[in-house]
Amino acid sequence: MHYLVPVDFSENSRQALDIALALASPRVDRITVIHIVETHYDFASQVALFTQQQLKEGRKRGKELLEKHAHAQVSLRFKLEEGNPAIQISQQAAKQKVDLVVMGTQGASGITKSLIGTVAVSVIREAPCPVLVVPATAAKTNLHQFVLGLEFAEHEPPTLDWLAKQVKKWKGKLQVIHVQPFEKQEFKQVLLELGIKQYLSKKYPSIKAEFLKLTDGKPTEALGTYMKSHPGILVMSHAHQGFWEELFTKSKSIQMAFQTQVPLLILR
Repeated sequence: MHYLVPVDFSENSRQALDIALALASPRVDRITVIHIVETHYDFASQVALFTQQQLKEGRKRGKELLEKHAHAQVSLRFKLEEGNPAIQISQQAAKQKVDLVVMGTQGASGITKSLIGTVAVSVIREAPCPVLVVPATAAKTNLHQFVLGLEFAEHEPPTLDWLAKQVKKWKGKLQVIHVQPFEKQEFKQVLLELGIKQYLSKKYPSIKAEFLKLTDGKPTEALGTYMKSHPGILVMSHAHQGFWEELFTKSKSIQMAFQTQVPLLILR
């Protein structure tokens, strides 16, 4: 498995690298650490000089980072690029056939609000592979607990297959959660729940996936509340329309969702 970890050498990006190292299988997986120096389209000599200084500093700090993790039992290499960070990360993920991007949500510039960085949002939207975003408060996360938000949609079986395979590889446990807005259940809903329980037990017996139902509010609110008392990795599908509409179009939901204290794994 090939991991891509963008770093700006901030503490949060180093956390993302630590999580990638923790998930990677020794002597099997590989990790590419990438640092992107943002290009400034200005022909002034001082701007060109500043860019060259950033590249030089990036090479130096990248070398130091590799030396710090010289004991790692996975293949670890450093790559330095110029350009737009979000575009470069997405393009490199495609070019290098990356299986998972692992990145922080706060940069070295010091974002005071607990909002996900614009680079991470763009990568989530454009990357050809799953993206694991790591908030600065993720130090106490249980990396063996995966919580998948499910909405019983046609696009979800391949997503569930990929995740089940990875949870087994990562020696983790999987909880599948469906958020229902009302307490009262329709007969169709009951059948769906019974069906998903049987589906999980028969198709993925080795990981013993657990199914849970939440009835308190909208998906982001219900999952956010649950994750506060069950720290792990929250997993969502990129095609989960209700979740993403809440996440990116309503300011209150954006603030709540991005203040999550657990990593968020976005599946394609």
